Amino acid sequence: MKKLLPILLFSIISSQAQVLDAVAIDVEGEAITTLEIQAVQQKMSMTKQAAVEALIKDRLEKSAIKKAGIHISREAIQAKVNAIASSKGMTQAQMQGILTQKGLTWESYIEQLTTEMKKERFFQEVILSTIEKPSKSELETFYNTHRSDFANAPKQMSLVAYKSNIVESLQEAINNPTKPVFGVTKENILASSSEMSPALANLINGTKEKTFTKTINTGNGYIAYFVKSKGNSQNGFVAVQNAVAARWIQEQRVQAAQDFLNKLKSNANIRVIRL
Repeated sequence: MKKLLPILLFSIISSQAQVLDAVAIDVEGEAITTLEIQAVQQKMSMTKQAAVEALIKDRLEKSAIKKAGIHISREAIQAKVNAIASSKGMTQAQMQGILTQKGLTWESYIEQLTTEMKKERFFQEVILSTIEKPSKSELETFYNTHRSDFANAPKQMSLVAYKSNIVESLQEAINNPTKPVFGVTKENILASSSEMSPALANLINGTKEKTFTKTINTGNGYIAYFVKSKGNSQNGFVAVQNAVAARWIQEQRVQAAQDFLNKLKSNANIRVIRL
């Protein structure tokens, strides 16, 4: 829903732009009208206060981006359009047709897409740059504070993949792991259980450490995994430290964005005229 909010907000604002209305709030010289507030409130099922906050945030972000001089090239915009169309399995012309059906023009869509790309770049260049890489002790403290959240977190598994096109050769290698067998390759793998298919993760979890999984017919050959470790012998933090780091970064990103917005609001000239 958060990702849809900017586009929906933009379409609501754009549809009301030609309507004569009273200015409710002035944010750094940018007007927010009473009609905009009502439209966002009704169409987004928000309270009046939430709609006001969303519109103020929109104006503050646009003002900050403008002051930062963030620019997006036409080539970058077109590349983004192509990527979006490809991800949805459609052409640009088909995208344009869908937007027309929804009452949106291609120009307004590109304008909003450009704004979102500017926000993303601004976030990367200005806000994320304030986040310092955490130390191991910081991550351990974070883990201990949120230990229950990582009870089922993915663990790092150490495996050796034995592959061959001939099942008999693979079985010979499994019977004699230290002996080189012609036609059998070995690959050391360090992977998180979250990176595996559920079937493979279950297979490895059901296999004892220092033993082989059953042989799998991939359709292009045969493979079996020697399970060196499943993270069970590691202490709690070490086994899930990648998940802890990802969670820490996610929370820091949210906090950094909120802190920056609060700073913008505290320094901005916001005049409430009528509500």
